[in-house]
Amino acid sequence: MSYDALFVNPTGRTSRAQFVPALITLLAVLAFYAFLVTGRTGQFCLLVLMYPAFVLLARRVRDMGYSAWLVLVPLVLMLATFAIQLGYLDLSDTLDGALLWIALTVSAAFALWGCVNPNSEA
Repeated sequence: MSYDALFVNPTGRTSRAQFVPALITLLAVLAFYAFLVTGRTGQFCLLVLMYPAFVLLARRVRDMGYSAWLVLVPLVLMLATFAIQLGYLDLSDTLDGALLWIALTVSAAFALWGCVNPNSEA
């Protein structure tokens, strides 16, 4: 499967055998930008990487037999977190920190769900 098929084209399906290596690659790139690229440059790079992450997840969710619209849950949470981190949104100190952990937990749960759930029969 090509890069475009996995990370750019949101239509189609991605089997678990294709999803796991693609997810590991994406997590390595995310870790690079999160820990080695500092400042707003790293934050904006992480924001740009949300697109391939959620395309990959949407294709996998569709392959599991569910609607890709479910991916909006972690997407909205992550976008709100980025808005807070970049200074575009401010809820309160407590909610800002809580939203970060909630968004990361929900996104990780969706990724883990994609790794363990079998492919659909269709």
